Amino acid sequence: MKKILILILPVMIFMTEAAYAASVKIGVIDTGVTQKKNMFDTERIIDGRNYVFEDGGTDDTVGHGTRVASLIIGTSDGEICSPSEESKIVPLVYYSEYPSGVAANGGIEAICGAVYDAVNIYGCKIINISSGVSKGSAELKSAVDYAEEKGVLIISACGNDGGDVYYPAAYGTVIGVGSHNGSFEPSGFSCTGSGIDMLFEGENIKAASIKNSEDYEFVDGTSYSAALVTSYAAAALEAYPELLPRRARYFMRISCDDICGEGYDEKSGYGIFNPDLFYKNLSLFDRGEISCFSDVKKEDWYFDSVYRAEQSGLLLGVSDTEFAPDEPITRAMLVTVLYRAEGQPGTNGTNKFNDVAEDAYYAEAVGWAAENELVFGSSDAVFAPVRAITREELAAVMNRYAKYKGMGTDSRGGLDVFADADGVSGWARENVEWAVGYGLLGGKENNRLDPRGLTTRAEAAAVLDRFF
Repeated sequence: MKKILILILPVMIFMTEAAYAASVKIGVIDTGVTQKKNMFDTERIIDGRNYVFEDGGTDDTVGHGTRVASLIIGTSDGEICSPSEESKIVPLVYYSEYPSGVAANGGIEAICGAVYDAVNIYGCKIINISSGVSKGSAELKSAVDYAEEKGVLIISACGNDGGDVYYPAAYGTVIGVGSHNGSFEPSGFSCTGSGIDMLFEGENIKAASIKNSEDYEFVDGTSYSAALVTSYAAAALEAYPELLPRRARYFMRISCDDICGEGYDEKSGYGIFNPDLFYKNLSLFDRGEISCFSDVKKEDWYFDSVYRAEQSGLLLGVSDTEFAPDEPITRAMLVTVLYRAEGQPGTNGTNKFNDVAEDAYYAEAVGWAAENELVFGSSDAVFAPVRAITREELAAVMNRYAKYKGMGTDSRGGLDVFADADGVSGWARENVEWAVGYGLLGGKENNRLDPRGLTTRAEAAAVLDRFF
């Protein structure tokens, strides 16, 4: 049979640039995988679990999971090639058949259990999901969020009934993949809506077969689109093992070719995924030539600071795609950054502020900062977490943080050189003098210090960069 070569030249160049290829485990939540005539390299299939029949094993009785596996890792006879050279599949069976042929679906419980096990037991870095439900659920969202928290990328098929994108593909932290046809148009069966991220080929796809006498068959569906995209994501993680899900999503989304007009749309998402561009962007990012935010460009004065702040995990974006450099940083954001810098130490668990919810992302950080007197509330019971912080307030917090770390804070910088030196509040003057002397704060346009002006996120990134 004629070979279909999924691997293309830029992929080989990309892999050559990497110093080594790390093995990546991929949890495939599907119908299992069957080894037929040594179709797969046995070392690339890891024993998984059946969530439908406890003692059922992970052999594929349906055929779907084996097709998906062949597209992710390729076949040992070379009929299907994959850009992923070292990745291994963990079959996690959520759907099967009774001996009578009647379907046996483990449902949401099985999918969620498979997600948790893929992360906790099998150490997967990618999870591929071919199924979904029409409405999201708290249980499914919690599982998806847990994978994100643990640094695991989820790629899921959007669905094949032409309706709204299914969950978990519709969740923002999941790459939802639809299908395009041979004319580079969205497939008629491919689901649409705000949850779709991208399209990839999903019609007349050659895949391994266990149901026919032939070893291969040609199939349609968004599951196969998602499987192919997964293979490219796996190749990226082989080359860049530290690639975080949020970065992978960003670079995958900006590495698409528009087909339904410029920008995002609910039929094609960001467009047709372009692996060549994906690998090029990853290489540029690795060399510090581009950031992982659409609103931070190389020519921006704060580029290096934002790049390093994101790389260190101290100051992240407001979304997967935006850093919002000109927006003010809030009190909650600032203490969260310092809390992360300290390795998120334990606290006494006491929250004395009425406006800090226990489940707020910054709750622990606020407790730690208040406990160590790095920040104070606007009153004994009010912290004002969303209030923007001024430049002189930032100087005060950083001065206290320096003392907390045992650093000397006696050096001072002169303020007379600034046109608005008289604008520094009396209570903040020593803190601002220290910040200027330490090199944290400098002048702005027209030689202004702007002490009572709000601190932008870009300015905060620069201050953190200079401090650390």
